[in-house]
Amino acid sequence: MCEKRANKVRPYEAEEVIGLELRQLGESTWVIPGPVNIGYYEENGKGYLIDTGLDDDQGRKILKLLSENRSAPLRAIVNTHSNADHIGANAFIQKRTNCEVWTTRIEGVMTERPSLEPLLLWAAWPFKQIRGKFIEAKPSKVKFIESEGQIMDTSLKAVPLPGHYLDMIGVITPDNVFFLADSLFDPKILEKYRFSVMLDIASAYKTFDMIAEARASWFVPCHANPTNDIHELVEQNRAGQAWITESVYRAIEGTEGVSREDALSKIGVAEELEMDAAHLLLNLASVNAHLTYLAEQDRIEPFVKDCRLLWRVRPKI
Repeated sequence: MCEKRANKVRPYEAEEVIGLELRQLGESTWVIPGPVNIGYYEENGKGYLIDTGLDDDQGRKILKLLSENRSAPLRAIVNTHSNADHIGANAFIQKRTNCEVWTTRIEGVMTERPSLEPLLLWAAWPFKQIRGKFIEAKPSKVKFIESEGQIMDTSLKAVPLPGHYLDMIGVITPDNVFFLADSLFDPKILEKYRFSVMLDIASAYKTFDMIAEARASWFVPCHANPTNDIHELVEQNRAGQAWITESVYRAIEGTEGVSREDALSKIGVAEELEMDAAHLLLNLASVNAHLTYLAEQDRIEPFVKDCRLLWRVRPKI
């Protein structure tokens, strides 16, 4: 690698990121820190991105960074899941490089048809206020991979990370760098927004347990700093989800029944949260997941009254 290419490539240090740069975590593994940490890996003279970020501008910056610092042509993007902030630059990068996009089957359907995400949130054809780039990315063409085991013909390994979304995976490189997608969030994010999207709470806890037992040289969550020791972050996220569960339960406790919107409103007003339509629907999805989790524990039960789906504490038998 020539001297010019080495200027922006250095081992990772936890500090504020100014501009886009590659930080080396292993012999063939790098991270591009940002609002979404992007992975980069090289093997047999080919490059691989792990997620791409939000939009065309991010894609343009990534390609410029790689062209200035690495000489390997980009073979593929491995998407951990199909949320817009992880696939939003796919289309731009794929058009410019003709690279492939690899992801699991159900996440791949969402990646090729991103209008399904706002439809999933609204449960009907979405209105324009929830179809911005933060929810609905540009479509890209996908090849399907399995959620566990070897990824295509590379040395990359997929690991199931259920809980956050439909069929999210983590990616482990041969340098033993474990990219954790959105399984964990920075405690500052948990404190600021209170809600983090999890569609399946029981599975999220199993994922926390798996990550806590994992061994890696580096752990790279998409929304927290890379670290050599993941245990504290796991416990902070476990506590964050437990707080939401108990907050939802308290919103129901002592009432004759509340709706999911009532529960979110009680929590949001108490925490002085501000939401637009898209943010509110994301938080409702999280409330829904915690309602399911509480119901699975037989702590609450649903019922219909006056054409409204309500929730009440389950009577003790």
